[in-house]
Amino acid sequence: MVGVDSNMTTESILAATFWIGCCWTLYAYAGFPTLAALLAAIGQGRPANPAPNGVLPPVTIIVPAYNEEQSVASKIRNVLVAEYPRALVEVLVVSDASTDRTNDIARSFEKDGVRLIVQERRRGKTAGLNRAVELARGSIVVFTDANATYAPEALGTLAGYFSDPSIGLVTGYTEYATTNNGAVAEATNAYTSLERVIKRAESRWGCCVGADGAIFAMRRSLYRPLRADDINDFVLPLSVVEQGYRCVFAEEACCSEQPGTSLESEFRRQSRITNRTLRALWRHRHLLNPLRYGLFSFFLFSHKWVRFLAPVFLALSAVSLALLARTSTVYLVAALSALIGVALSAVSKPEVTFHRSSWGRLLGFLNTFFTINAAVLQGWWKFLRGQRDVTWQHDRSTV
Repeated sequence: MVGVDSNMTTESILAATFWIGCCWTLYAYAGFPTLAALLAAIGQGRPANPAPNGVLPPVTIIVPAYNEEQSVASKIRNVLVAEYPRALVEVLVVSDASTDRTNDIARSFEKDGVRLIVQERRRGKTAGLNRAVELARGSIVVFTDANATYAPEALGTLAGYFSDPSIGLVTGYTEYATTNNGAVAEATNAYTSLERVIKRAESRWGCCVGADGAIFAMRRSLYRPLRADDINDFVLPLSVVEQGYRCVFAEEACCSEQPGTSLESEFRRQSRITNRTLRALWRHRHLLNPLRYGLFSFFLFSHKWVRFLAPVFLALSAVSLALLARTSTVYLVAALSALIGVALSAVSKPEVTFHRSSWGRLLGFLNTFFTINAAVLQGWWKFLRGQRDVTWQHDRSTV
């Protein structure tokens, strides 16, 4: 009788673990976005809108670069022809000890007012940003990527929001081109579409959790120096909220980028982002206090902690399902179905199958989903081991 009770207890624990993992993952990717959209619809938060005819502030655009000879010239031209008064635009290129022609190309634009900052040894992106903000002349600093192409009106849209003195940071969003790697780009665009739903709701309450690193702006006076392993597009919004200002989403401000060259490069990127974000979350865990930070604490927990814990719960759910398969036909069928789905997505080549059929597209999404979740788990492993990601090599040189 004791043995039977013990078996039932073990089975109950496994079943509970399985369903908790499923519900956690469902909340991360469907429940929270739905709840966030509902909060935006029924809430009393103040919407943020750019001033149509307000006085535009002087802006400094900071372009961090490491071996970006393929992108830096087109990036500089892109921001110089923006629909924004040229006299109010300053461009700073920060070269992190580049070994290619990046520095020479940036210097060729000195006649256009572009300034080059060179870090003689590799110190990482955040060290370069700290130095650039120190030298910036604009009251608004705009952070971007060397391979991000802004829409002509994007800069003016971002800057227009700062006519509201309560706004400290404004973020736009990125669309990924599908020409080179459709599978990765389509999956990434699906993810960013989900992010836009969430950011639209968070913006209604002035508390966007995180920014898009390729296109966001903030008041220079609110900038606080970053640690070497900080992820700037996450830590800076947290800092702005801590200082009592609003972080909002400008849905009209868009830029475009090429996606990673492969799922392998996306895996490395997501692993690095996870590690750096988890370190930032842990250091800013005081922001989870709802008595002090109100609804922002809920958004922070659901948007980041729940999302980054979802792969952990998903893995626990998968292990529980495998063990439960011995106890019930229902669980056995579920386990076999899951195993077949994982196997098919694992052996498929998304860049080949993605556009061939609906099944190919589904397998492409599943492959990308599992790859990104595996990368998040590796990011957790790096975080728990105390590994710091400060510098890295992008994959665009192989395009």
